[in-house]
Amino acid sequence: MHVKNKSPRISIITIVLNNRLFLEHTVRSVNAQIFDNYEYIIIDGGSTDGTIEFLKNSKVGIDRWVSESDKGIYDAMNKGAKLAKGEWLIFLNAGDRFASPEVLSNIFKSDHLDAHDFIFGNWFTCNLLKSPNYLIPGKANYERGFILHQSVIYRKKLHETYGYYLVTPKLIISDYIFFLSIPKKRTFHFDGPISINDNTGISTAPWSYKQKLAIDFVFGRLTAFRMLLLFVKFYIPRFDRYIINKLSGILGRD
Repeated sequence: MHVKNKSPRISIITIVLNNRLFLEHTVRSVNAQIFDNYEYIIIDGGSTDGTIEFLKNSKVGIDRWVSESDKGIYDAMNKGAKLAKGEWLIFLNAGDRFASPEVLSNIFKSDHLDAHDFIFGNWFTCNLLKSPNYLIPGKANYERGFILHQSVIYRKKLHETYGYYLVTPKLIISDYIFFLSIPKKRTFHFDGPISINDNTGISTAPWSYKQKLAIDFVFGRLTAFRMLLLFVKFYIPRFDRYIINKLSGILGRD
């Protein structure tokens, strides 16, 4: 179990809403870390599924928790960031887990931290309910925008320079927009998996990918030609299936 510290090195923050089962997985993963200089904060959006009872009855491992309505996940993440006392932040939301008990220890013994403000690493994804042990690896790549917030650790002071997460209805890539604001020279790629993430969340939806493409284009990370190629790749197969289904329906009536 971690040791409470008035000035923790890192604040681990979990966002949850009506997801007690997944939250329990995340809490166990955090408590299993051998690195002990952290605080653990949980921001609940006003759950009614027993999450509050779980938080009230948790005797160890959770330093602070708040339960109140919010304006969505990024509003909750902003609350967590503002409450945090740690020098570094990581958001490991309900259903997410650390890749191993040694992850934080391995990261914070690195000699590269003093020169960087933003650490990003690789990850695994899985379906936590159906196949929690079937892990699909993901490789981080800053230039190509392959970054997941569950595998990002950054200094809290970055919010003083670049602001907090945008809170706008239907925008589900505020974390990605914030990450793109960080100068690349201040980033460091930890070449190993940091997290294991459930792949059934909203961030895996197709419209999340579309928003990301739009932001890449606005930030100049994507040329118009590349945007067109991705558009064709994304939409043409769906259009083909639509035509085939229509023709099958017509032929089936003859």
